[in-house]
Amino acid sequence: MIGPYFSFNGSLLPVEQAVLPIDDIELTYGFGVYETFRLRHGDVSLVVEHVDRLFHSATCISLEHLFAKEQIQSWLQNLVQANGTDAATVKMLLLGGKTKEAARLYIFFLGPKFLEKKEYREGVRVITFKHERFLPQAKTLNMLPSYIAYTRAQRDGAYEALFVDREGNIREGTRSNFFAIKDTTLYTTPKEVVLDGITRRTVIECAREHGWATKETQLPLAEIFTFDGAFLTNTSHKIIPVKTIGNKSFKQIVENIILLRQWYDATS
Repeated sequence: MIGPYFSFNGSLLPVEQAVLPIDDIELTYGFGVYETFRLRHGDVSLVVEHVDRLFHSATCISLEHLFAKEQIQSWLQNLVQANGTDAATVKMLLLGGKTKEAARLYIFFLGPKFLEKKEYREGVRVITFKHERFLPQAKTLNMLPSYIAYTRAQRDGAYEALFVDREGNIREGTRSNFFAIKDTTLYTTPKEVVLDGITRRTVIECAREHGWATKETQLPLAEIFTFDGAFLTNTSHKIIPVKTIGNKSFKQIVENIILLRQWYDATS
């Protein structure tokens, strides 16, 4: 964590008090949901979409609570002012309780992680991992498969691990959405079987505004190199070109991925 304070149900507390009881069954059973996003220039307006998705995730697992969206935006603003920072990764952790009154919301800051310019220019390497997320539309605390996959990626010197389903289709990354591109058409996995990322939505809207086509379809790993290229999207790093999947690489990072990123940057 960074900054001297975190928010607990709207109260500002010293980070030294950010502890959880070891007999918290809701936590140990993973009865919770979360959101992370980048805070830029102290602007908390992006929290609205993320709170919407936080509440949607809570509904998916029947986690009842008494928090209001406007309330959370105000609490985040208070935390920004108290910590005196305008750039951070914000994490919101909503833990369920035995009653809706017992639900708890933690908001805290993590240090932002940046990619090297070289990685945006030359692309990143990813590995694959066979897995299909349970309740993919929700950001739950059921993160063990993601943890294992991402740890393997790190050990292998890769940026990310892509989940591949039982039929051999690329679904999403452990912390990103996946796109393939051919000419001016974007292809991505249907939102019904992946997390509908905030950046994913914005990229699709941006492409359509510039006259590009977008298609939600299955993306077989065996056919992925028939496309011109591929990229990942997430809140922290926005649009990240993919150079290599496993041990096979695209010939180059196509100009249209760079152009799309420029369009995206102009809107964010």
